[in-house]
Amino acid sequence: MAQLTVYVNQKPLILTDEEETYYTPPAVHYKSYVYCKAKTEDDTLRIINICEKDEKLEIAMLFHSSMDALKAMVWTHFTEVEAAGGVVLNEKDEVLLIERKGKWDLPKGKAEKGETHEQTALREVREETGLQNISITKALATSYHTYHEEEKFIKVNYWFEMKGNSADALTPQADEQITAAKWVSKADLKNHTTASYPSLIKILENYFA
Repeated sequence: MAQLTVYVNQKPLILTDEEETYYTPPAVHYKSYVYCKAKTEDDTLRIINICEKDEKLEIAMLFHSSMDALKAMVWTHFTEVEAAGGVVLNEKDEVLLIERKGKWDLPKGKAEKGETHEQTALREVREETGLQNISITKALATSYHTYHEEEKFIKVNYWFEMKGNSADALTPQADEQITAAKWVSKADLKNHTTASYPSLIKILENYFA
């Protein structure tokens, strides 16, 4: 039994193969929601389109008895992009954040050909923050979100806990529109991320739960 969440237009689209979850969905706690038993790719496309177009929608859910089949029916509408990043902590247990396009975020980026997820995460953190002396301590959850450019993409982001040192210099990657990189205490984290991306907020909530 499995469940995963894809953020479509910043809205959670829950995929589940658990009938109990479907019949008692978290959607009942929201004012605007949609859920359906997916039998075809057209069913998944209909729900995806609602997520993309209905600005009042808060949450959506798709059910199928096979998670592999359900994922395939959702993924067929997108091109998959792999990425990786880090929840980087220093010796004070502060978290390393970057500011890009007016939103605070975690350092991450797309994989290059031949890289492992770990290699991508380390490279992207170093490039985006300037922090060089970092190490991975463990793998964390994987997040999923969609975005549009010339076509529709679904980004699969592999996250890792990392350790760094607050004494090391931080240099935001200007050519990636990163305007700041700084250490933020747990107590101050919510003040920085309240207006950030829902998928990022969920990663941090789960990490510090």
